[in-house]
Amino acid sequence: MMHMEITLRSTALGMDTKITVLFPEDRHATTDTRGKKYPVLYVLNGGKEDCSSWVNLSTLFLNCRDLDLVVVLPSGNNSSYCDEKYGQKYFTWISQELPVKMKNLFPITDDPDQTFIMGESMGGYGTARIALACPDNYGKAVVLSGGNFQPFAFGESNERIGIFGSQQEWEQSDNNLFNLVEKLKHHQGHKPDMIFYCGTEDRALAPCQELEQRIRTECPDVRVTAEYWHGQHNFFFWNEAIPKALKEFGFDIVQNSVV
Repeated sequence: MMHMEITLRSTALGMDTKITVLFPEDRHATTDTRGKKYPVLYVLNGGKEDCSSWVNLSTLFLNCRDLDLVVVLPSGNNSSYCDEKYGQKYFTWISQELPVKMKNLFPITDDPDQTFIMGESMGGYGTARIALACPDNYGKAVVLSGGNFQPFAFGESNERIGIFGSQQEWEQSDNNLFNLVEKLKHHQGHKPDMIFYCGTEDRALAPCQELEQRIRTECPDVRVTAEYWHGQHNFFFWNEAIPKALKEFGFDIVQNSVV
């Protein structure tokens, strides 16, 4: 698998931004694969991280090494993957602009059933935020230690106001994931599978379970699965979740040998 770091100009962000891409590379193949379209997985980083975090801290590269899967890792930059009230439009960048740019650069499928999204912590919230808001675009979404986080639970701050506006504005917006669940309930098109993994000692456990249960209750036609086991809010736990997530996406890494 090739590992590339790319700098792209984003119209939504109004600036250059870095992306890490993992691309399949079968070292023993002699078959001409021109014209082949690959499934794609978008992976969202947590707070205080960037597009290199999953490569540096996780086993994602090793687990995907022999898979026919393109992995795209953009930088979230503490945005919560929202179109910020007084800042940049990260939701628009990740959910709308980035997929078009990636398809223009790489042989990525247009099939939503082969388009996946996953993220941890802030990236878990972002995964749910994007998958629930754009249900026609994704086959499966894996939320790692994420949920409907309450940005004003410990009072207002300039950072939170800059992203979400006031508490009332957040409560009434799509950044409140419960509002997106309500919209998904009435959505007549495709709906992605929602998968939740979180450690039982993780501070994100309660909001993760609350979002899981809200989707189960309000959207019974959505396939929801969840697993909670011993672990905390770190890559030790998320590394355990990676093979489970890849299996949900249709890849069994146990059967792939690295030579």
